[in-house]
Amino acid sequence: MNILVLAEVSSARVIGGAERVLRNQAIGLAALGHHVRILTRAPEPRFEGVIEMHGIQEWRYPVSRKHEAAFLWSSIRRSVERFDQLSVTRPIDAVVIHQSLAGLGPILSRRQAASRWIYVCHSLAHEEYETRQAPAQSTLASLRRHTNLRARQSVEGVVMSRCHRVVVLSQFMRQRVMAAHGISAARIGLVPGAVDAELFKPSLQRQTARATLKLPTDKTILFTVRNLVPRMGLDNLLGAIELLVATQPRLTLVIGGEGPLRARLQEEIQHKKLQDVVRLVGFIPESQLSHYYQASDLVLMPSLQLEGFGLVMVEALACGTPVLGTPVGAIPEILNQVDPILVAEGVDGRSLARALERVLARLKNAGEVARLANKGRLLVERRYNWTQHCSELARILDSAMPAQLAA
Repeated sequence: MNILVLAEVSSARVIGGAERVLRNQAIGLAALGHHVRILTRAPEPRFEGVIEMHGIQEWRYPVSRKHEAAFLWSSIRRSVERFDQLSVTRPIDAVVIHQSLAGLGPILSRRQAASRWIYVCHSLAHEEYETRQAPAQSTLASLRRHTNLRARQSVEGVVMSRCHRVVVLSQFMRQRVMAAHGISAARIGLVPGAVDAELFKPSLQRQTARATLKLPTDKTILFTVRNLVPRMGLDNLLGAIELLVATQPRLTLVIGGEGPLRARLQEEIQHKKLQDVVRLVGFIPESQLSHYYQASDLVLMPSLQLEGFGLVMVEALACGTPVLGTPVGAIPEILNQVDPILVAEGVDGRSLARALERVLARLKNAGEVARLANKGRLLVERRYNWTQHCSELARILDSAMPAQLAA
């Protein structure tokens, strides 16, 4: 099958979960014998054109960033132009859309070019946008924010309603897609997110990993890697650590990631006198990420909202490191399969502190450490790996498509 993947991110610039899913789906589908090409927006003007990675071509189109209207119009027009160019060089059997704006132009004007259109929903675009915005400071700013939010919801709804199938990564996202866009359950396929179990795997050399990363070898290491935005719950996590340090003096919390909250988090660390306990280490490249999981005693997911899947969880579990998370989004869906103790009762600082106390007490038992490590790794090998993910996605692509869709 000739498959064209439409995206707004690049498989060559892996900075988060969206890029990992894009890259690994393309590689996995190609390994199953399909011919895969990626069509995406150029991250910068100098990166236009065509690149090749793992034998897969990624075609990029330029967009105007003068203002929002120019960005929207150029994204639609350029994606259609490139789509036409690619359909001439090789017929397209199936289109897989990863972000709604990437698919808007082609699905509205070129839907007859392919017999299968699939939408992969990582999270809902308008919900992601809303959680990333600071409170509006004026009526005009509030109106602009509301307009942007509704535009994102509308674009995503238009694209989803015209696709034959919508693929979600968790049961949580299945419910959100049905509620937000009225997509029927029969058109939604659950294909759980995944992790490269060879890249992320347990290491018997925890102390070596710590030494490599210049982390303390004689302390309990807590680790989280997040976009530094409000929905990630990092303020509450700092509050939990502040409550714990009096009774748990040998803790070190490592926070990886970048984002608009970095300066504020640094101020909070100073204000709470946690500068000897908490480290902000910035962006962590994928090549180093497994070392941080392997070096840690416990990985934390303190999210306040969303979490359509939670790739960090399965990466850590693949490395044999237990994860403690809040009862948000898909977090309980995954962690309850390992042990319900790994899900906090709430998202606030006190709930996180109580959950940390319980889990850290368990981790003092070497047998319990081994049990949680083994259960987490086996869960990834059984359910959250790219081989299984891509096989399930391929089955959806091969299945009969619904006849009636939105016009």
